[in-house]
Amino acid sequence: MFTLGPIGFAAPWLLTALIALPALWWLLRAVPPAPIRRAFPGVILLLGLEDRDSEARRTPLWLMLLRMAALAAMIIGFAGPVLNPPEGVAGRGSLLILVDDSWAAAPDWQARMSAINTRLANAKTAGRPVALVAASSPPTPGTFPRKSAGDIAQNLPGLAPQAYAPDHATALDWAQGLDMGFETLWLSDGLDSPNRADLARALATHGALTVLEPPAPRLGLLPARIEDGLIQLTALRSRAGTEQDITITALGPDPSGVGRALARTTLSFATEATRAETQLSLPPELRNRISRFRIEASRSAGALTLTDDSLKRRKVGLVTATAGRETLELLSPGHYLRQALQPSAEVIEGPPADLIAAGPDTIILPDSASLAAPEAEALERWVTEGGQLLRFAGPRLAATGTGPGGQPGDDPLLPVRLRAGGRSVGGAMSWGTPQHLAPFPESSPFYGLAIPDDVSVSAQVLAEPGPELASRTIAALSDGTPLVTRKSLGNGTLVLFHSSANAEWSSLALSGLFVQMLDRLAVASRSGPPDRSALAGTIWTPDRLLDGFGSLQDAGARAGIAGDALLGQPGPGLPPGLYRSDARLIAVNTLAPDASLAPARWPAGIVPSWQGESREHDLTGPLLLAALLLLAADMIASLALSGRLSRNAVKNSALMLTALILPLGLPDVSEAAAPLARRQRQPWARYLPCSLLRSDIPGTTPNPGHS
Repeated sequence: MFTLGPIGFAAPWLLTALIALPALWWLLRAVPPAPIRRAFPGVILLLGLEDRDSEARRTPLWLMLLRMAALAAMIIGFAGPVLNPPEGVAGRGSLLILVDDSWAAAPDWQARMSAINTRLANAKTAGRPVALVAASSPPTPGTFPRKSAGDIAQNLPGLAPQAYAPDHATALDWAQGLDMGFETLWLSDGLDSPNRADLARALATHGALTVLEPPAPRLGLLPARIEDGLIQLTALRSRAGTEQDITITALGPDPSGVGRALARTTLSFATEATRAETQLSLPPELRNRISRFRIEASRSAGALTLTDDSLKRRKVGLVTATAGRETLELLSPGHYLRQALQPSAEVIEGPPADLIAAGPDTIILPDSASLAAPEAEALERWVTEGGQLLRFAGPRLAATGTGPGGQPGDDPLLPVRLRAGGRSVGGAMSWGTPQHLAPFPESSPFYGLAIPDDVSVSAQVLAEPGPELASRTIAALSDGTPLVTRKSLGNGTLVLFHSSANAEWSSLALSGLFVQMLDRLAVASRSGPPDRSALAGTIWTPDRLLDGFGSLQDAGARAGIAGDALLGQPGPGLPPGLYRSDARLIAVNTLAPDASLAPARWPAGIVPSWQGESREHDLTGPLLLAALLLLAADMIASLALSGRLSRNAVKNSALMLTALILPLGLPDVSEAAAPLARRQRQPWARYLPCSLLRSDIPGTTPNPGHS
């Protein structure tokens, strides 16, 4: 782009037509031609007559100046003049384009790509080498990846925002290791980071630094949490100053499995506030379907929060005993299970048939005798279709013989075959003292849980030895006998605690370890984020990951991540998304629960601007409009001077031509946000009337901006 003071020209070669204006001056002076003088005696008869239609011998000076001004305005207008063109479009030497490719850049990503394309087009014209660097993945220290502007423009569509925010530390180390001069154009995401100011100073030592930064505040959404049975939603913004209302949508599958908006709520920022909160009350069935919350006005990973097991209130079915020995309510297995589950799950009780119809996530079967054949078959089908059956041993299970040979192990709803009878302190098959729990193996879902010293087991049901017993044992006693076994049945799971659910056979039900083990089996869910001790020793596999725009993508074949690493800062090694371990699900969101947003801070002397601000003004439209108005005035003046228009006709013609010409000069709304590079290619096309852009003329299309 050629610049002349504060004005730049997209097509400066058209300005050479101004040289022809002096020739046009003499041409206009010769029109109309001078009259020829001839002597004719009969002219005496015309003396005294008045000629109503008179013509000037020469064009008046003011009319010639009017025509010259109209032609000059047309020439300059077609040259694509721009008042206060964007900085950095002209220059020499290498050009570095540094892009903050964080989630905060996603809402206006297309505008950023347009700005980069504009700079690349000008760099290509000037023959400048360009280096395009993303803040999340800077080059190797000591290297400056210069390429031609054309090559970078071809690879530009592959640049996309990330779902996390870089801290600029790696980019700072890279910039400090360079020993060459270059000009820098930094497209900032508008958020503060620990090393942003230092990186700006380092880049300024190599040459001129221009920063493009959007003035609009960045919006973020913190992870949803449950408090007093209500969903708590908290939104952040990077800048205060005005009241602002945003709409938050809860998304998830409907009963048919189709994703849709399940609920909406409005959240309001006060004038000077950067944080706003609201509550959402939903029934458990609807709340369990929600997979994510999103701010409708902002399309980015930070404006979205994923939900996991911490938000869901699981439905657990507890089979009530219909027969057997009576016992005190406070000593029954059901009482201990209710106390462990009710704070975090919805517990429903009843016979197996009624529980299956209610669609629970897990059915718990405390110590019971053999089920009736219809109930057993119904439970088996339910487990095969994806349910989880959790059973507890006790005197009934130890004393019951249901299969051939009187072996309870023949029950298809047990993960292992059991020996008849049980093992207890002082019994025929007994140990001298109660046994403690052995450390959980790495293959166990309980791996990493701390085992209290006071937890002991005084009785259990024993499993028949077999080749599959070791692989199905997920918890054992210190002497190696199984305490918890598990196996898959179809798409579901069978789990058996070989001890009782109450304090009759063990003290496990009296400890916090009991609730933690239920949580690891996805029977109970914590109402808040898991702590480091609960995740220690577990491995989580990425299920689906977020991109910078807030869309979930398949994770592919990625390696598992240690459970305690899930509590770290999201980044290249921990991309935000959903992580799975057996039946449990944990969401790693872009913004942590304690996150905050602050506007970017720059060193003194660096003032960010944005391409959408009022600094840049395209003068093509006003100049072409002025040229058309001058030509219309010339037409009316010529007719008036020739005496062909009355005074009223002159006035009406002026009004009519002005009404016809004015719409032609209005800017096209669809082109208002077009990049400068596209205006450089055709700076005049969008101001032609639609009649000149007919679709039946090859190479032209109608302009939808004009009516």
